[in-house]
Amino acid sequence: MFCCLKSCLNGVLPAQSVHITKTANPVQLDSSHMGHEVVIIKNGLRACGTGGVLANAPLVQSKSYFEVKLQQSGHWSIGLATQQTDLNQSVGGKDRESWCLNSNHLVLHGGDVIYRLDASKSAGVPNGGQNSPGHSATLGTVPVDLAPVSAPAFPPPGGSASGADSGLPQEGDTIGVAYDHVELNFYLNGKNLNVPVLNVRGTVHPCLFVDDGAILDIVLDNFAYGPPPGFERILVEQSLL
Repeated sequence: MFCCLKSCLNGVLPAQSVHITKTANPVQLDSSHMGHEVVIIKNGLRACGTGGVLANAPLVQSKSYFEVKLQQSGHWSIGLATQQTDLNQSVGGKDRESWCLNSNHLVLHGGDVIYRLDASKSAGVPNGGQNSPGHSATLGTVPVDLAPVSAPAFPPPGGSASGADSGLPQEGDTIGVAYDHVELNFYLNGKNLNVPVLNVRGTVHPCLFVDDGAILDIVLDNFAYGPPPGFERILVEQSLL
């Protein structure tokens, strides 16, 4: 019956009368898991203010990917965290429940430096060997002063090079985050920063931390640079819908 009706309507109804409604992505920043001074706007996709916020979906699939646009400079952290992390602090990676790339060029976990981005090499220089396969020296992680005031503002004063040129994130750049339950990797404008983080434990969510005027937009589909091969956007378990 439907086929007959469809045939009858062919050439009768104008094409513009058929509207396809795109289903909204259920994944967004979670107002029930954010710091007291965080502000979420833009339909749950933009974070500003001070503190941290998690996305409302855990990363349960085998390979997941999301992006974050650095809309405005300031102090920021991007990465993964469990729901036990302290979202009222302004620095991600300061506790044992978060793993983050920060605006001061450091990849942090538990208050320790795992990697320090090196502009001259456009890659991460490990502070110790625990997360760098093939690195011969095992020096351990390096404690660092995590007060937001110690982090340099972005972009650096007088700097005009884009992040893609300098190897360091700047305002307007896009940070990609890929996680496969073995490694957490960060990308700068589609280029792998080569700072693989191992031993991410627990049920983790995408997390953003902002302070000092930073504005971050989480991108959950229609990516600017696209996921690495085999990775895809964050999928929501049916039980969570």
